[in-house]
Formats: sequence, C-alpha cells, structure tokens
Amino acid sequence: MQEFQQQQLAFIRRIKDPSAPLPPGIRPERMAVYEELFFNNVQNFVSSAFPVLRSLLPDTQWQALCRQFFRDAQLHSPYFLDISKAFLLWLPEAASQLPGFALQLAEYEWLELALATDLAVAPVGWSFDPDRILAMSPLVRLCCYQYPVQQISLQFQPTEPAAQPVFLLLYRDEQDRVRFLQLNAWSAALLQLITAEPGQHLGTYIDWLQPYVPEWNNQQLLSQATPLLSDFAARGIVVTADGKS
Repeated sequence: MQEFQQQQLAFIRRIKDPSAPLPPGIRPERMAVYEELFFNNVQNFVSSAFPVLRSLLPDTQWQALCRQFFRDAQLHSPYFLDISKAFLLWLPEAASQLPGFALQLAEYEWLELALATDLAVAPVGWSFDPDRILAMSPLVRLCCYQYPVQQISLQFQPTEPAAQPVFLLLYRDEQDRVRFLQLNAWSAALLQLITAEPGQHLGTYIDWLQPYVPEWNNQQLLSQATPLLSDFAARGIVVTADGKS
C-alpha cells in the first residue's frame, strides 16, 4: 500500500512539474500525455477567467505564469470557479513579474466571473420610496482600486496609480448581464453603509453619512441621494428589505 501511495505522489509531482523525476515504470511519452492534458485544462480555465490580463502578457510569459501556478498552488477542487479563485489568491506570489495594476485587474475580472455565475436571482427593479427600509442586492459588489481597472486594455496600461481612488460598483441585471458603474466617494460610502447595516431607512443612512461629507448638510445630502437611489432601485441594485412589493 505504501509503495502504491509513493507511486501516486511521484505521478502527481511529475504532472505538476515536468522537471521532476519520472515515476518508475512509466514511459516518458505516456507521461507526457497526462502532463499536457492536466496543464492545458488548468491553463484554459485560468485564461478564460482573466481574459484581459491574459491579453496583456506575451504567450511565453503567460504560459510560464500558469506553469508556476500549477506547480506551486494547492488545488483541491475541479470546479472552474474554484481554480480561477485559487489563481487569484496565488497571484501575489508572482506580483514582481507583473505590471503594478495586475493584481487589482485580476480581482476585478474575477468579480465579474463570480457575479456571472452566482446562483442568486437578480432582483426586479422597483420604484424607490425613501420611507422603505433598504438593503443591497446579493448580486452587487463594491470595489475600490488604485487603478482604473475597468479601462485597462492593450491600448491603455497605466504605469502609475490614479490621482484619486477608483470606486466601482459591479452588479448583475435582470437579463443576467454583469455591468459596472463608477461611483464618487460619497455615493460609494452611502452604498457601503447600506451593505454593512441593511434594514435602515434612508434618513438613518444620511445621518451616518453626513460627518463624512461636511460640506453638505442633511437636506443637501438627501437631495443628492434620492435620485441616485431611485436609479439604483430601478436597476435592482438597491432593494427594499421590508418584504413589501
């Protein structure tokens, strides 16, 4: 039994790293079939999950990066989303090989994938009423980045962080399409309050928000927040948490 387990471990080591010793009794050409099959599957999963990042790196660098991930990361799940998440969690180990924006771009791309595959049902839009208690749709992600990750492409690759934080809201609409909106600082703070403490009325969130926006009084904040939340309610981003339609 112990010999069989050792054979299995040697087989796994060789699949993950072609420079490892060949397991006893296995011909190189037969082993190469397994090596190529497993690695190509993982590389295809990762490439599909991070298409923009993939497009920015030369083929040889991308393949080397995927090879390094396949060799070093501990993969315990066959599910596509789990493999891409493992890559995202591992990627900081290779940060020195990548552009400065790469880690934030990868997170943004993975959030798009996670939203697209989330099993939650997209909420139906509703007519906003400030007297209703509020919550955020489960199909919303709030993000803050140093780089404008939503703009990065072959034609635009920033070398320095943006002058101001980039606040983004990702959501999945009723047609199951993932979309994004860019927020300013106060609207991002308002949505973060609703996310952190759902089940309050708009007036309560305005009271909590006002110290962070001292240039506006509560009435001015309310006049800015009401049309914003009306739009977000229609999109299904903000939902009512009182169980009423």
